[in-house]
Parts: sequence; structure tokens; C-alpha cells
Amino acid sequence: MANNAEIEMRWVSAWDELFALIQDRTDIKCQLPDFSVVNVEQCRAWLQEMVYAGYFVRVEKGWIQGRPGIIASCYRSDENAP
Repeated sequence: MANNAEIEMRWVSAWDELFALIQDRTDIKCQLPDFSVVNVEQCRAWLQEMVYAGYFVRVEKGWIQGRPGIIASCYRSDENAP
């Protein structure tokens, strides 16, 4: 089981990865594993929530509704990473 510092580092790292991908774009959308499309702030909240729920998270570039966006995913440590 991860301690609080490790958990916090996971979501901070995910946020850093997210912002590295979006850079200064404000109109970018994120797609969550349930296929819902959210804005960046909602994506940040989801990333943090999933980490606290015990998941590892990942963000990567992808296409959402015909436009460049971010695809978010999560997995447990005992599962294969996406």
C-alpha cells in the first residue's frame, strides 16, 4: 500500500504530464475511460480521484470528436498498464 507521499506524487506527476501535453491550449478536451468527454479541470480532478482510489493513471495524446485531445486511463498495480 502506498503512503501519502507516494500517492500525492502520483497525481502531481499525472498533472505535470497533462500540462506537458496540452501546453498553453485552453480549449482541449479529455476523454475518460468511460468515454465521457471533459475539460482539463475535470480531467485533473478525475486523475486525482483515481490515484486516491488506488489506481495508477496515464494521459496521452489522442483524437476526441475529430480534434486533438487527451486520452486518460487508469489501472491497478496488479493489472497490465494500458
